[in-house]
Amino acid sequence: MICSHCGKSILLDHITQRGNGLSAEIQCPHCQVWLGRTPWVLKLKMLSFYLLLISGVVVWWWPQTRHLGIPVVILAMITLLVSHLMDQLKVTEMPPKPDDSEQRHKYR
Repeated sequence: MICSHCGKSILLDHITQRGNGLSAEIQCPHCQVWLGRTPWVLKLKMLSFYLLLISGVVVWWWPQTRHLGIPVVILAMITLLVSHLMDQLKVTEMPPKPDDSEQRHKYR
């Protein structure tokens, strides 16, 4: 896995996780930033996958439903592909900045 903030590789042994389920976040060990996915995109992705699976099985086993089932399969496939492309790790929380007030006061 690659951090979307610093671009360095993240090993699975060094991952810190918070949260569960669709709102889980991981922390990059290099830049200490929290990365997560958008929960509504994950829900849309899962919904379109199961809709594609169910409608594909229905169209396969009951050929008389093909006039309605094939457009549903096509739209579910398009939704699945678009939501898969949108499902990327994004920065949810930046690490706290170090206090450098002494350095700024020294040069004023």
